[in-house]
Amino acid sequence: MKLFNRFSILFGSLLLASAGFKGFDFVELILTPQAVLAQDLESKKIVPFVPTPQEVVDKMIELAGVKKGDVVYDLGSGDGRIVITAAKKGARAVGFDVDGDLVKESRENIRKAGVQDLAEIRHQDILTVDLSGASVVTMYLLPDVNLKLRPNVLSQMKPGSRVVSHAFDMGDWKPDKTERVNGRTIYLWTVPPKK
Repeated sequence: MKLFNRFSILFGSLLLASAGFKGFDFVELILTPQAVLAQDLESKKIVPFVPTPQEVVDKMIELAGVKKGDVVYDLGSGDGRIVITAAKKGARAVGFDVDGDLVKESRENIRKAGVQDLAEIRHQDILTVDLSGASVVTMYLLPDVNLKLRPNVLSQMKPGSRVVSHAFDMGDWKPDKTERVNGRTIYLWTVPPKK
């Protein structure tokens, strides 16, 4: 939130208080840094949450060859189902989402699934994630978002790392494999050697 907006809230609350509104405490309207950050993240939502069916999640994990020792990053992790499925395969799985409610929900889902030792969700804009720690990246985003992420994938991820996308491709970067599950398309790429 911009500084101007914080002053606007403060000024507006003082006006209401001076106009005789009882029980109105302007201090309650001053946002904490965490609340400001959460609101800033919410404004960066670039993809609506549409859950990937579990059978598609299973095929994505299988297609990427996720196993113990892998580090899986799920970009736009929603309710955490991809993260949980990867963790159940023994991988270290990290989800990233800007929706605070989904972050809470997915953290609870991880707890219920009993995979807290291998899975976590970070409240973060997916366009700011450093992908260098991932051996696998999963996503169900939109075509333009995939294209925005492609330069980061190619420059940050190690050669041989895998990228799996539900429904949307990466433009002229041809996938290594394409699979169909119940009418849905899944794409797999392997990060090539650096030029």
